[in-house]
Amino acid sequence: MEIIEIIFVVTLFLLYLMLWKVKQVTQIKATGINPKVMAASTLSIQKYMNQLMNILTAYAVIVIILHSIQFQIGSLFSRIETINSIIYDALGFLTGLAGLSFCLYAQVKMGSSWRVGIDEKVKTDLITTGLYKYIRNPTYLGLFMLNIGVWLIWPTWTIFLLNLIFILFLDIQVRCEEDYLYKIHGNKYSKYKKSTKRYLPFVY
Repeated sequence: MEIIEIIFVVTLFLLYLMLWKVKQVTQIKATGINPKVMAASTLSIQKYMNQLMNILTAYAVIVIILHSIQFQIGSLFSRIETINSIIYDALGFLTGLAGLSFCLYAQVKMGSSWRVGIDEKVKTDLITTGLYKYIRNPTYLGLFMLNIGVWLIWPTWTIFLLNLIFILFLDIQVRCEEDYLYKIHGNKYSKYKKSTKRYLPFVY
């Protein structure tokens, strides 16, 4: 079962990296604009967020390696036995794939407006159709699902901690982006925000 779990997690991680890289390369070729704008931002919080994202990515790689070699410190890498089965492994993998599908949908739907971070130089269009008619952040919903999927495959405290930090980071990023969108789109965004939910349709 350990081999299958490693294959599931590594596959999800590689698909995640490929998804963002392909979008970045194709968008640069199509528009000349690098959608990864977080590192170049003049906003202090965005610079901190970019550094934190790099740290989290490195942490995720280390955690994957440590889980793969069955490393142990106290109970940090111990599994919750009630959900440590092939059924939950498969459920986690499917949840992760569904999350990546949301991310892919968001990338395609946003087109040239897609960014990683806040673009202070180019005013992007406000996308309000399709899934965006109901929720404002399908990309982040997809990333939450991806993290939950990995935890279902490896239900340990280390993965839980990684997910908690990652989700908190993403939620802060979402709120920063929403404040910025209101700044550049004004009442149009305010009306859009009132008619939608942040992550879950009709819920939150």
